[in-house]
Amino acid sequence: MLDRFAEENNFTFRFDSKSDSEISENTCYEKKIMLIKPMSFMNDSGSHLLSLLRSNGYENNPIVVVHDELTLPLGGIKVSSIGKGSGGHNGIKSIIDSVGNAFIRIRIGIGAKKIPEQTLSEYVLSKFSKEESLILENKKLHFLSAIQLVIEKGVDAAMNLLNQEKQTQITP
Repeated sequence: MLDRFAEENNFTFRFDSKSDSEISENTCYEKKIMLIKPMSFMNDSGSHLLSLLRSNGYENNPIVVVHDELTLPLGGIKVSSIGKGSGGHNGIKSIIDSVGNAFIRIRIGIGAKKIPEQTLSEYVLSKFSKEESLILENKKLHFLSAIQLVIEKGVDAAMNLLNQEKQTQITP
């Protein structure tokens, strides 16, 4: 998702070894923006975030995190304002541990696990089926417009528009 956003808005990633992240900076929608893709394990996503933001002058800027969400149906989307907990998401917990919970979230539904014997981590790290990938591919422009809406109009406008959508499970 972030790669597509970067491509459409002329961002070019470079690897930052100190933060173990790919980062890119550019002006987009009349705002100076830094995109960050942690390359560490998901559970360690936030470990270098604060120092990376500080060293690049973004420590006081709004943070938007795009992440997967088990509690939303596949292809669903929800925008959340600041002040929420991790909801059991270890990557989000790591970010909260680093910068606190004052960040905006764009949650993209991956649906609940379907195989009872499968552990949660196995499910989250598994590849999508061809059908599931097609569903997500067909929603990609919608996800990208959500990111744009948050940046251009703010979290309240994005929540008012996107969180009103009916979140129905799309069956592959």
